Amino acid sequence: MRISKTLNFMLLVLVLCTTLMPVASAHRVYLLEQINEVQIKSWYGGGTAMADADVEIYSIKDGQEELYLEGKTDSEGMFYFTPKLGVSKYRAVVSATGHSTDKVIDFAGGMQQEEAELPLAMRIFAGFGYLIGLAGIAMYLAARKLKNEH
Repeated sequence: MRISKTLNFMLLVLVLCTTLMPVASAHRVYLLEQINEVQIKSWYGGGTAMADADVEIYSIKDGQEELYLEGKTDSEGMFYFTPKLGVSKYRAVVSATGHSTDKVIDFAGGMQQEEAELPLAMRIFAGFGYLIGLAGIAMYLAARKLKNEH
């Protein structure tokens, strides 16, 4: 009887271990990434899109820059291009009406996130917040001075 209970317990543990634990597999898994299209968005300080801006894309391979593409942004400031096979680093130059910017895009090093610019309404609201804070500090100091005088 005792042996039967022990065997049943061991069988239960074995069943639970095989059902709850992941099954090991001897098959290899491969992964290949492919970037079909690169999107570039360009805008002015207030958030207005740089429509019809000139775009130059330079491919960088072995430290050497070579002009890869030229084009213009669309009405929303977007420009799309297909990367060159074997090249993972590019420099994008966008210019319009005397304004210009450039950025290095490195797929091997990962993409770096730009700091987002606050919309104009939020900047105005934040400015009023600073002014109210300064007025509060000035009122506190004036009240403290009056208290000390009396």
